[in-house]
Amino acid sequence: MRKILSFFTILTLTSCLIGSGENSSIINNGKNKFPKIVGIDLHGNKKELPQALEGEFNIIALGFEREHQEAINTWIAEIDKLTLVGNKIKFYEVPLIYELGNFSRAWVNNGMRFGIQDDVARKRTITVYTNRDKFFEIMDMKGDRIYLIILNKSSEIIWKAEGYASENNLKSFKKIIEKIK
Repeated sequence: MRKILSFFTILTLTSCLIGSGENSSIINNGKNKFPKIVGIDLHGNKKELPQALEGEFNIIALGFEREHQEAINTWIAEIDKLTLVGNKIKFYEVPLIYELGNFSRAWVNNGMRFGIQDDVARKRTITVYTNRDKFFEIMDMKGDRIYLIILNKSSEIIWKAEGYASENNLKSFKKIIEKIK
């Protein structure tokens, strides 16, 4: 009986876990375009970006450190107020982490999965493990702040802001959203 209980306990625990994903290469898509990278969502599904983005326009919050979540949350509060119906505008969170080994990637992925219980948030969070310095160079970004970008269907960056959802950033954001809605 004890072996059967142990078996089902292990089976239950492993069914709650997701894999490690992979370390992604970066392919520059051209000037002012989002590069090709590979990530994993919090359901364990491989996502090739930007192809996997489902919207006609895609809002992406990019964070590079755990502490960046606070700044990203200021944007989420505003984005949640929008009525994102259908496939016109979709929202994604993309934590971009340095390349790690399999165990470390699995540890991070499952830590985030257990910390985020909301199914919608799990689907929209795509973790990417890559050469961040190369990403920063291609995207003209720095790792000490977060970025919010909007891409069109052709992966062109049509709008970009850095940092918290400040009054100026929100004004600019709302203006572009009204144009594309």
